[in-house]
Amino acid sequence: MKSLLLGLMLSAVSMVGLAGSVDLNTATAAEIAKHLHGIGLAKAQKIIEYRQRFGPIDTPEELLVIKGIGEKTLEKNRSRMITRLIQ
Repeated sequence: MKSLLLGLMLSAVSMVGLAGSVDLNTATAAEIAKHLHGIGLAKAQKIIEYRQRFGPIDTPEELLVIKGIGEKTLEKNRSRMITRLIQ
């Protein structure tokens, strides 16, 4: 019984940790724009186009090649981004 309760508590904690986060490999442009500061629909669509062209996004740093996404935007949002290597 204790192990079941502990497992449920850990699951709840991990889900709370992900609240406000967005998976860059599965999210829609609207979802990305909603969760990331300084990213509107146009930049979010560029993220979608990037992943369609180059495949899954492994790290947040990959976004730096997208025009309009720089170091400051990346750092503001790093903790909100879920990528293939950060899950």
